[in-house]
Amino acid sequence: MCPLYSPKDSIYTCTPSYAVANNDKQTTETRRNVLKYLGAATGFALAGSQLDPFAHPVAALESDETAFERDERRIEPFDGTELAATFYEPSTDGPHPAILTTHGWGGNKSDPQPLAEVYASNGFVALGYTSRGFGQGENADPSGGEVHSTSELERQDASALIDYLAQQNAVMTDGENNPRIGMDGISYGGGIQMRTASVDDRLDSIVPRATWNNLAQALAPNGIIKSGWIEALEYGAQTGDISEENTATTSGVLECGRMTEADREYYRQRSPVSYDAIEDTPALVIPELTDQLFPINQGVRNFGKLLSDGSTTTLVLGQDGTHVLGRADSYPPGSETSREFVGQLALQWQEARLKNGDIDVSLLHYYDEQADEFMAADEYPPHPERSTTRTLAETVELDGADGNVAGVDIEITEPTEVLGIPSLRLDVTPTGEGRSHLFVALQRVRDGETTIIKDKVTPQAVTEAGELDFDLFGVHAHLEAGDTLRVAMSAREDDLTAAEVIDLFGGSLYRPSDDDAGIELSADTEVELSIPASRELSAPATATPTATPEATATATATDTDAQTSTSGSQPGFGVPAALGGAGGLSYLLSRRFGRDEPSEADD
Repeated sequence: MCPLYSPKDSIYTCTPSYAVANNDKQTTETRRNVLKYLGAATGFALAGSQLDPFAHPVAALESDETAFERDERRIEPFDGTELAATFYEPSTDGPHPAILTTHGWGGNKSDPQPLAEVYASNGFVALGYTSRGFGQGENADPSGGEVHSTSELERQDASALIDYLAQQNAVMTDGENNPRIGMDGISYGGGIQMRTASVDDRLDSIVPRATWNNLAQALAPNGIIKSGWIEALEYGAQTGDISEENTATTSGVLECGRMTEADREYYRQRSPVSYDAIEDTPALVIPELTDQLFPINQGVRNFGKLLSDGSTTTLVLGQDGTHVLGRADSYPPGSETSREFVGQLALQWQEARLKNGDIDVSLLHYYDEQADEFMAADEYPPHPERSTTRTLAETVELDGADGNVAGVDIEITEPTEVLGIPSLRLDVTPTGEGRSHLFVALQRVRDGETTIIKDKVTPQAVTEAGELDFDLFGVHAHLEAGDTLRVAMSAREDDLTAAEVIDLFGGSLYRPSDDDAGIELSADTEVELSIPASRELSAPATATPTATPEATATATATDTDAQTSTSGSQPGFGVPAALGGAGGLSYLLSRRFGRDEPSEADD
């Protein structure tokens, strides 16, 4: 059993009472639940499923199957483990530069096939492979070995495949055992790129898409585990032969409901945050604005690392629809415009780096959903950081059981674009005996309707009384004069998260606060929001919360025209919510609904 938790503990320790790898009944039941949430009757569809959170449609680029030949191969890397691979060779005379690509977590070499075909149609040799341990299943062509999650083994595989490509007559070389080569891939495939580039200087270009910088922070941001995603990754979205170490680590995190220091180190060692410098490998870094698993914070940090390491780097904030769970077809998070632009830019990037072509890129390109086009800027973020502070006039109690929501409002007086990573500073006090978790979302209130900006909800563990100063997940939005920018806060994520996501997991995406815990925001507490914005935010004001017992909040003392949005006006709110006025604080009391109680295996 995991040891009891103390709110004052700053470093958690936990000894799991079981390992999922050795408990078939527990594994089967957990997998069944996740598959049920994912909407799969008999298994999780890894390719082409509309529910596939790892689907990353290749841009609308044409491939010509008459322009290349395809050959299925089994390749032995450094340790004799066979990797399943597909070799794509252009029909035109060579030699040609090469592209090495692999798939996301749980996939196989068929996933990057459309991408490989685009490259092969444009004069590149492409080698798409199934990463070690993956590809298991009926009628599959699996790779050997076990999955060690972008460990040194996976890096050595990639370097061995670079050796292999250097020996192919069709591949252009720049010296002995030095092919002209780039990599392209998403998520897990992006992580392998970053690790390989930190060691193997033969790489001439990389395009890591929708991947991580610090896997510990991505899976347990600010100390709160992303339990829904971890379950999906471990049980519902992989067909691999996972190593015992990886399974024990993941199952221990799920059982304990938190990461130990050893867990964090395990994930950090598989993350660019711990890698050596990538000094001279041009990189097109492509995080996605709607990514639920790896918010743009992760990609921005990779971008910053590459710049500081000395690599030529461009940041592209796309919206292609990767790592999204719980959304129906009526809500496509991906944009065809984004997919087309990103695909064209990636191809041009590789041609410029590997064929000495020309490319005209800015430091930053980002998808503007309102305009449905990409914008360019010479710096990131494109706007200066603006700060505004609100002082609470009354004490606010955020309840871990009820999940009430408090919102600090900022009136927008002129058109304003926000783009980048916000930060929040405030004093908090954990209450009760259990774990207190703060959840924060930025919302846009317009004409009585509330929208959670890019569906981003940031968690933060509250272990002791004092000041919190932390980054929120990155966002982009256009705000109009008359809009309200709301900082919504709760001890549960339920009413800050789209109802589809809550329904998908039968509860919270994150590990919520305990029912006997909460968070107090005392009167006179200053709440400071900082965010890159095109205009100054409105001047500070004092916020006065008032509330009724009816799951709605009355207007603040200074608000004479408050409107109430209904549960159908925005995702995530299941009850009416009052909207505060300029500089106001709305205290939204809403009871959670339709959720299974969280597991308390660690208590």
